Amino acid sequence: MFAYELEGLKRLNIHAIKWGSRYRVKVCGRTGKMVYVSNVSRLINKRLVAKQYNVSIETLEKHLSPDYKADPKYGSYNGNHMESHLYEGVEPSDFYNKLENVLSTQTSAVKVNIALGYDLVSKTDRDDTRYFYPNLANTHVLNNPIAINSKADIQKKVISEIRSMELADKLNYPSSGYKLKSITAFKIFIYHRDHALGDSEAVIPKIIRENKHVINFPKTNNKCVFHCIAWHTFQSPKKDPRRIQAQVKEAFKRYCSFKEVKYSLSMFRSFNPIDLLQLDEVEGCFQLGINVYKMDVVSGNVGCIRRSDKGYEAMDILSFENHALYIKNIDRLQAKYQCPNCEMVFVSAERVKNHK
Repeated sequence: MFAYELEGLKRLNIHAIKWGSRYRVKVCGRTGKMVYVSNVSRLINKRLVAKQYNVSIETLEKHLSPDYKADPKYGSYNGNHMESHLYEGVEPSDFYNKLENVLSTQTSAVKVNIALGYDLVSKTDRDDTRYFYPNLANTHVLNNPIAINSKADIQKKVISEIRSMELADKLNYPSSGYKLKSITAFKIFIYHRDHALGDSEAVIPKIIRENKHVINFPKTNNKCVFHCIAWHTFQSPKKDPRRIQAQVKEAFKRYCSFKEVKYSLSMFRSFNPIDLLQLDEVEGCFQLGINVYKMDVVSGNVGCIRRSDKGYEAMDILSFENHALYIKNIDRLQAKYQCPNCEMVFVSAERVKNHK
């Protein structure tokens, strides 16, 4: 791998691993297994890298080129709690590609908003123009930042939502005497969130603790997600939430193997919590579609904050104060009772009985 290729990968936030005197990149191979490639000049390897890291072939080739020149009209800011990416003098057609590239490189759950920069021109005097700098105070695209809880949310909740808008209607005009000349810039604001699932010290309120449709595993030591997976996949009529440590360890070993990380007892004991955005790869490891819910402890209402788009068997978990609890029956937890004959939904078992 050439030095300029390594620099290009760094710009795209693609991690190259040093192997002896060479560098290599982890990708999903043609057989579906995770493999490493070092010659990113080959087209077949470029395609694997582009697919694995959600970038276009054109973008990848641009950054891997020895003739690459940094865009002088791009600026970024990285802070502890937020980051921003400013693009000026861009074509409207580049907007969605750049937005998707920025969002797809995030490694933890975030919220996002976008502000536009644009030129207005007087309806009566073509020389009278005004430029508005991208600013969330008056040129925001979204009324409120949108939460990204899975990779699928990038398309479903952000890009599709913006594509359905008439962006010209989102702009501020000083008077009716001006019209839009062109949208020439945009700024992406990324807000980092703390939504890792693994806090076994969380104090679970009575409304959740005593709910018969929820299982709270004791002393999970940051591995409450693996407890949920172990319980869901462990086929035994006598299984006990307090006695599934062996199954939890096996699930953790399987995840280590999937990540191509060597398992050790010290790693098992000191494992960091799973971030909400990491559930995409957890789904791939265990072939489970993981849906995440939150409960309002005052009203008891339960809402979905992450719905899997995978076609795997579904597993539902409840997130409370960064702790994951297993949901045995989401319909019962949401107080939904379905008639087995006509599939109508009722708010109580008694109403289902009367309906029959």
